[in-house]
Amino acid sequence: MSKQTGQLGKTAQHSAIYAIGTMVSRLTGLVMLPIYTRYLTPADYGALTLFTIAIELMGILVGLRISQAMFRYYILEESEDQKKVIVSTVLVTVFISSLFGAMLLFLSSSPLSVILFGSNEYEFEFQLFAFTLVTNALSAVGLSFIRARRKPVFFVNVSIATLILQVSLNVYFIVMLDMHVKGVVFSSLISGSIVAVLLSVYVFWLVGFHYSKSMAWKLVQYVAPLILASLGTFFVAYADKYFIRIYSNLAEVGLYALAARVSSILGTINLSFNMSWMADRFEVVKKDNAREIYGQVFRFMSTVLIVTGVGLAIFANDFFRVMTDPEFYSAGNVVSLLALSTIFQSYATFCNFGIMLEKKTRYMAEASWYKAILSLLGYMLLIPFIGLYGAALTLVISNLFELYWTNMRAKKLYDMQLEWMPVFWMMVLASLCTVLALVLPLDSIYYFGLRVLLFVLFLVAIYIMPFWRNEDKVLMKSIARKVLRFKAPGFS
Repeated sequence: MSKQTGQLGKTAQHSAIYAIGTMVSRLTGLVMLPIYTRYLTPADYGALTLFTIAIELMGILVGLRISQAMFRYYILEESEDQKKVIVSTVLVTVFISSLFGAMLLFLSSSPLSVILFGSNEYEFEFQLFAFTLVTNALSAVGLSFIRARRKPVFFVNVSIATLILQVSLNVYFIVMLDMHVKGVVFSSLISGSIVAVLLSVYVFWLVGFHYSKSMAWKLVQYVAPLILASLGTFFVAYADKYFIRIYSNLAEVGLYALAARVSSILGTINLSFNMSWMADRFEVVKKDNAREIYGQVFRFMSTVLIVTGVGLAIFANDFFRVMTDPEFYSAGNVVSLLALSTIFQSYATFCNFGIMLEKKTRYMAEASWYKAILSLLGYMLLIPFIGLYGAALTLVISNLFELYWTNMRAKKLYDMQLEWMPVFWMMVLASLCTVLALVLPLDSIYYFGLRVLLFVLFLVAIYIMPFWRNEDKVLMKSIARKVLRFKAPGFS
């Protein structure tokens, strides 16, 4: 087996394990869909989505992106004692900043409720939900620490335990107590608090309690441009829902958020891949055959993302008809555009290596803000006329722009020599299959069978495309066999 195939095998194996953990951690929303759509209205679902928007924005403003800097400094640090100082400093800083942000949200809940929801109907729920900013932040640092220590199986077990806790509490508060939105908020806050406390104890038990002002300052300096970039990314990712609320209503926000929930499976796959690859790629650059490795990983990632995206687009409407009530069915129509936008965003993350390698993170901030301006224009021009489709189409265009800008800047700093033409033809084939599948009626098992056949033919076409090398196909078969034989991990 060649060196680049060995590296891809390592990355794929770790990514597959992380994928299980990450998907499990995000399964709550999908597992709960039949309950959410029966006990919550589309407006309730839309309100919960706007809760999340407020939490995400405050998290950026109070500097919670510092955990990204922790991961980089921890991996590159040679001294074990200094590694402990880095982790402890991050955890303490994140706790203080997230608590400050949560209090700001709590104290300003009345005017924010009017801005977000158009009334004070959900003010109490919003006040409680504000403190998930603290629990989410502490949990994120704990999970990042587990990743940095290369403990993917432990990561999976934590995710499984969290899922069981969240679903159990959701069923209790929403179904048994019939608390609607309050039930979702209570279950999120209680489960989040339990997980955050346990992970924080785990971190301090291993690293001890330390705080370094100089290290905190280094972390802040590194992450400052990323905070600016995150603000732009936040606007693109969440402003669409707010504009939908402004130009339409909370129910439309709920439908759009539900479609985004399904398409986020792609984002989860990319996140799982990056949990391993973000560290691996800095090791690969030291190798003589680095560009060959980058090329193979790129081909592998492209295939996984595009195949998954086509599957989501083809079967989204069938999924909603099985899992939700009729008032939510129309959400399936927008999944294909959201999946495409996620693929472009994933490529932009892959291509930013040169920027990260040379510490030119200001270029990411530039791309993010240019994308935000483009998105603002799209939301204002398209959402009033074509609603949800206008928001999704704007995301496609803006993420494609970010990909172009990021790749152009990064190549000047370090050219990975990626091959884009095969990706273009895969995307063309994927688009054709998606359009054909979407025009088939939904009210017959016969047409569902045709969609399945179309997807299988797409898989065959992807496999026999000429850009795949023999060693790529050998590795794909090997990974497929390992996945099929995979057993549930035990505690590690």
